[in-house]
Amino acid sequence: MHHRKINNKDWISVEKRFQKKLERENSLSRRKTVLSSLPMFMLSFIEAPKGVLKKLDYYRSRFFWQCDEHKKKYRLAKWCILCKPKHIGGLGILNLEVQNRCLLSKWLFKLINEDGLWQDLFKRKYLSNKSISQVSKKPGDSHFWSGLMHVKDQFLALGSFEVKGGNQARF
Repeated sequence: MHHRKINNKDWISVEKRFQKKLERENSLSRRKTVLSSLPMFMLSFIEAPKGVLKKLDYYRSRFFWQCDEHKKKYRLAKWCILCKPKHIGGLGILNLEVQNRCLLSKWLFKLINEDGLWQDLFKRKYLSNKSISQVSKKPGDSHFWSGLMHVKDQFLALGSFEVKGGNQARF
């Protein structure tokens, strides 16, 4: 947690851990696990900058296309093909940008559908008497809330809602 917006330089420690972990792992299955799971904690709370995602993909793609620092492998497939699910012909490597949006959308789902301490806190601080669709990002909002506001429109467009009792519906 930090009092200011998290910049690209704040992600350097994650990138270094990512690179070291890939270099240490010898088995293919362990490396593939590291490729997708190591950045998940940060991606589940913070909207990652495009530059950071590009750098992490650089390390992940280098695993497939380069034996060591000096000898390069031939690129037999594009990175976007490797990231496709196995049943479509890819290797099932997660697209980190999509995964980041999905993990942040999960928080929106929990904010709308569940009750709890953190939901009450966020509803009082950011929603007041408004619904999630009526709020937008403002200067001074937390980095976590700003990330939620960036994925909000896509989340609402792809979701469906039941009116039920109508006590939370606004027309």
